[in-house]
Amino acid sequence: MNALIIGAGPAGTSCAIQLLKAGIEVTILDKQHFPRSAPGETLHPGIEPLLKELGVWEEIEEHSFLRHSGIITEFQDSAKLDLYHSEGDWEGFQFPRETFDQLLLNKAITLGAKFYPGTKLIDVVLDSAGIATVITDSRNFNASFFIDASGRNAVLPKKLNIRYQNFSPPLFVHYGYVETEDSSSFPTPRIIWDTNGWLWVSRISEKLVNWNRLYPLNHKIAKNWLPECLQNLKPTGTPNAANVTWRIAENVSHNNYFLIGDAAFTLDPLSSKGVLKAIMSGMMCGYLLGQLKLLKSDISELHSYYNNWMNDWFLKDLAKMKSIYAEKGFQI
Repeated sequence: MNALIIGAGPAGTSCAIQLLKAGIEVTILDKQHFPRSAPGETLHPGIEPLLKELGVWEEIEEHSFLRHSGIITEFQDSAKLDLYHSEGDWEGFQFPRETFDQLLLNKAITLGAKFYPGTKLIDVVLDSAGIATVITDSRNFNASFFIDASGRNAVLPKKLNIRYQNFSPPLFVHYGYVETEDSSSFPTPRIIWDTNGWLWVSRISEKLVNWNRLYPLNHKIAKNWLPECLQNLKPTGTPNAANVTWRIAENVSHNNYFLIGDAAFTLDPLSSKGVLKAIMSGMMCGYLLGQLKLLKSDISELHSYYNNWMNDWFLKDLAKMKSIYAEKGFQI
């Protein structure tokens, strides 16, 4: 029994680690070379036990990543610190993603995963069981199971014509980075609401601050735009945008494929669960296939459980997101 994982981000590597611990051979493909930068640097403290389960906690501690006890919300000229825990002793993380992702990938490789960076999926060949072969620009790959961890690119759904159900109008989050020499600035992540949408500002390392801007009504954003609170700082890198339209795949697993992370469902960054969802769904997929290997379940039961679990999660978060936007005057 073996698995092919498409995508070496947190979803793919956490799934790989779980599969390898269950004695399942793993191959990971990614179109990019690592380390590579990616958005999504603020992590909910609920990720801590997952990192321990994945066996990377010691490596995480060695890096002394920034921690924060909560998030500041600014709305209508008021600011409030929402603590993760009433005692203030439950802390989230600020990770430079290239470092965090590389730690997870290194763990998977150490456990025996074969990694093929710079590999682009070209096509898939089907048989009666589902996917038989994945064709890439370098070679062909066969596996018992195929796991899409390619994020919003959703490469397998595109090839398999898997449809998504949208629950919002098209939404795009714009993001970028600035450099600062003031180590005391933006110590706590901050979300700032105005009449057009929200702005997220957070420090992710000693000298780097990240910003995200989302307009629910999709107003145009000027080239090289910067938030007012960051106007005096030097931009670094090129600002970018990501499609964060709320959506979920019609089938997040079927036959011999599983969709994990953003390939399964997407909500915008306001949910604060992007990386957490990636890791949790990856670990769940790995755990379920481990049960199959141990003959403790059959594939139909796995698909039923996984589809119900992911859909329930999505619908609960969807309701919460709609409520948050409605409170701020936006109907989505």
